[in-house]
Amino acid sequence: MFFAYALGRAATRLHNASQPMAKALTWLLRSVVTLGAILWTRGFDWVGMAALALAAGSLGAGIYLESRPRRTEEIHLFTEE
Repeated sequence: MFFAYALGRAATRLHNASQPMAKALTWLLRSVVTLGAILWTRGFDWVGMAALALAAGSLGAGIYLESRPRRTEEIHLFTEE
């Protein structure tokens, strides 16, 4: 599931032109090989469907979290009053 999350982040960075194509293809290959291995060994039963559903959710979460603007908060541990 981590590979799908990283693929979503890499795809968003590729869309924004802040990352080369090779990094996105690397995560795509890892995701496809991992999901293929799960489906090869278990077949398309409930475990395979659950793995596909979790990978799709993880991919969506990676895209969503990478596309959102990041909050930058300044943390003041010792404030002077």
